[in-house]
Amino acid sequence: MSVIKPAWENRERMGIRDMLAETVNQNSKDKSPVPNMAALVLQAILSGTVYPASLYTDVLIRIRAEQGSVSWGRAGIIKAYLIRNTNWKEGENYMGLNKESRDTAYVLGRLFSVLESIQMDANPGIKATIRDRYFNSACATPASIFPILIKLKNSHMKKLERDKGGAKVYYEKLLTELAEKLDEFPKRLSLEEQGKFILGYYHQVQKKYEKKEEK
Repeated sequence: MSVIKPAWENRERMGIRDMLAETVNQNSKDKSPVPNMAALVLQAILSGTVYPASLYTDVLIRIRAEQGSVSWGRAGIIKAYLIRNTNWKEGENYMGLNKESRDTAYVLGRLFSVLESIQMDANPGIKATIRDRYFNSACATPASIFPILIKLKNSHMKKLERDKGGAKVYYEKLLTELAEKLDEFPKRLSLEEQGKFILGYYHQVQKKYEKKEEK
């Protein structure tokens, strides 16, 4: 379940209560998870067996409901579920950004994060980004959404060229690296692939914040 954390996160690891909290709306009066989920998660931890499918699907549902809000806890649950339940052996190499990965879903998640960063840099102070409008569709049906995002990116890059030439060069290099890892935009991503998309997005976002902290 280990995954790179935001600088402000001071917890070393998640307890069962923390895990279950990632599956529910924290702004709701009723913060109760699915019945029996606590017992099923505890059993999986103690016995080393697979996690309950509802743990994974409920995390995906919360991320969709919050238009791509991927917390440290949700990323950790997704990674752990994919490793244990789908035998994703390479998952051990995904604690932080995996620049070498050519997994299509993971690379698409990274690409979405980069496109969002381009939009934000071209429009400082923007209140709603492509994440708010397109994250869910991009995660489920990439082929229908990414061509739209690429067109939007072109106009944002023109603005960067006028105002921030160095940023434009940086993003062009990054986009080229990601494009080389993609053959096409899939029509649909399975639930397992959607988890990898979300991890790619989360890792790329954390890499961006990491660079800001270094500065």
